[in-house]
Amino acid sequence: MSFMSRDELLNIITTEDVIGIMAKLGTDYKTNKSHSDQLYFRTVCHHGNKYKLLYYTDSKLFHCLTEDGIISLFDVVMGALECEFIDAVKFIEQYKGIKTFSTKRKVGIQGRKSEAEKDMEFLDKHLYKPLSTKIKLPNYNNDILKIFDDYYPSCWEDEGLSVEEMEYFGVKMYFNQMKAILPHRDINGNLIGIRGRSFMESDIDNGKKYMPITIQGLTYRFPTGLTLYGAYENKDNIKRLKKCILFEGEKSPIKYGSYYGQNNNIGLATLGTNLSSYQRNLILDMGVSEVIMAYDKQFQPDLIDKEDDKAIKEYNAYIKKMIKAYKMFSPYCLFSIIYCEDDRLDYKDAPIDKGKEVFSELYKERITIENIEELEESLL
Repeated sequence: MSFMSRDELLNIITTEDVIGIMAKLGTDYKTNKSHSDQLYFRTVCHHGNKYKLLYYTDSKLFHCLTEDGIISLFDVVMGALECEFIDAVKFIEQYKGIKTFSTKRKVGIQGRKSEAEKDMEFLDKHLYKPLSTKIKLPNYNNDILKIFDDYYPSCWEDEGLSVEEMEYFGVKMYFNQMKAILPHRDINGNLIGIRGRSFMESDIDNGKKYMPITIQGLTYRFPTGLTLYGAYENKDNIKRLKKCILFEGEKSPIKYGSYYGQNNNIGLATLGTNLSSYQRNLILDMGVSEVIMAYDKQFQPDLIDKEDDKAIKEYNAYIKKMIKAYKMFSPYCLFSIIYCEDDRLDYKDAPIDKGKEVFSELYKERITIENIEELEESLL
């Protein structure tokens, strides 16, 4: 019997297959009238109900607009079923009625891999390699930024983002579409994409709060898993201070610079919680000695205490993200977490959302993780 690789498996998955697999995971879809190559599914990857899981039929990649960034079909199945990678492959295999080589694996005497074997496999997959060979990213004409308006969202100023810091990051307004403009640059400063934060209620209700900007038929999209927001702007500070803080969204690094000064800004944003090996390597290339995870508070302690199933799933998903990140960074640098289980942060708040004083408290209280058991024991 011949076996195919997991990439070959994805290559033979059609759009109709994706629709069928997603239906089995419990979601229908909506079409995008402006872009025929895009479908919107419910965010089953983290048990959400909104149509914020965008599928690109040409690249066969998903973009979770609320949490996970750019992910594959395997990632979606793993999140929806809360299973390991091999089980996600089997799920897709069963749908297609085929087998890949990934099911033909070496096993121990008892037929199961030891924890040490699993850890070695993880390290092999996520091994740090200096980025001597750069991945090709989009490179858009910087002049496009001239068409946007030199204004800033007043509500962002009210939240604590300073005009000086927004100007430094190139934030603008585009009143024609009622969007705040967020230019994204690679580590060398090239413009690789532009995201817009819509202030139109219709966009927000349809899961299009943060989307790539489209101008005259050209959409300024980019692979979010191959870059870090703030890397170009803050790389010198990170190299000098030898630490960085990983947030989810773009506003958090801007807010960090607003509070502590741009010369001290070590904030980066991963645009979701699905940290990639390439992003990890970008960070390690800056020579960090400590990585501080400051992801959104995606759990509700009061509902967990009431043994609410959804709340427990969300909490476990959060901890699993920390476990994955710890495994990726721990061989190379210190790894700490900004964590809040009291009411200083609300549900889905970023750690910096409640102001400088609260963030400073949480930063000082950050938990340095010394071994994987500390995190695994937190799972419910």
